[in-house]
Amino acid sequence: MTARQTRIGGIPMPILVTRFAVAGAGEGVAQARQEVVERVRRWGVRLDDDSEGTVRLVTSELVTNAVVHGEEPIAVGLYHRPGRLVIEVLDSSPRQPMRGSAGSEEEFGRGWLLVDALAVSAGWEPTEQGKRVWAQLELPSSAPAIRAAVLRQFFRRRSHVEAPHTSAPAAVR
Repeated sequence: MTARQTRIGGIPMPILVTRFAVAGAGEGVAQARQEVVERVRRWGVRLDDDSEGTVRLVTSELVTNAVVHGEEPIAVGLYHRPGRLVIEVLDSSPRQPMRGSAGSEEEFGRGWLLVDALAVSAGWEPTEQGKRVWAQLELPSSAPAIRAAVLRQFFRRRSHVEAPHTSAPAAVR
């Protein structure tokens, strides 16, 4: 996990970031769903049943699309700030994801419709190595003790590095 600094509403705020590889087979989808939920929880985000279900379903749709229509290697990236989670899936295929138009009896072709319905925003963009498909989800915005502790540690390290030491010579400061 790393923390990046960004400005949200003019206020500097860290974004928690993590990325992991996904096996390009059916079991990779189930592993990715579980890994995303576990990593989000490790950040101290409390997921209620609805939020966890949304995270799992969106992860499943994005990763399934990469496994079925993309090319390996496949990676999942997560970006979190209070109240928001961006799930991105990168694969090596430059092909644009297709929005399905499944009939009522068809089993496949509804992934983008589900992602669009559940996400605050979603999209895709080409990359030098293929493409990045992403969805931004709204999450419960409470900051539990674990997340607060992670953020305090981040700011403590940052202020410790930036603060001059009074024992150092003035030329060093």
